[in-house]
Amino acid sequence: MNKEALERMALLIKEKRRVYGYTQEQIAEQLDISYSYYTKIENGIQAPSLEKLVRIASLLNLSLDKMIFGSSSEGRSFSPDAQELLHCINQFSREDIAQLLDLLGKISSYLG
Repeated sequence: MNKEALERMALLIKEKRRVYGYTQEQIAEQLDISYSYYTKIENGIQAPSLEKLVRIASLLNLSLDKMIFGSSSEGRSFSPDAQELLHCINQFSREDIAQLLDLLGKISSYLG
């Protein structure tokens, strides 16, 4: 992710956190991460892992495409496989996403 995209995502996260009335400490606690790691994300210094990105999106009711691309992905040109994947992900519940991320983590550690 380039610096501009990271800063755009950080600003969106910060704005949504404020709209919901959360403190940085509360969000960090909800995400089970340190306050300093969260502030780096919110200040555009560090990109969150995919797992944390999904959890932030879920917690703040943000779409992943808006977080990553800065706007809705509608009208963007994705391959049919990518479109199918995005469609499937949009159908998942929070629990489904958590289970998927857990499974991907186990597969990754097994292969890595």
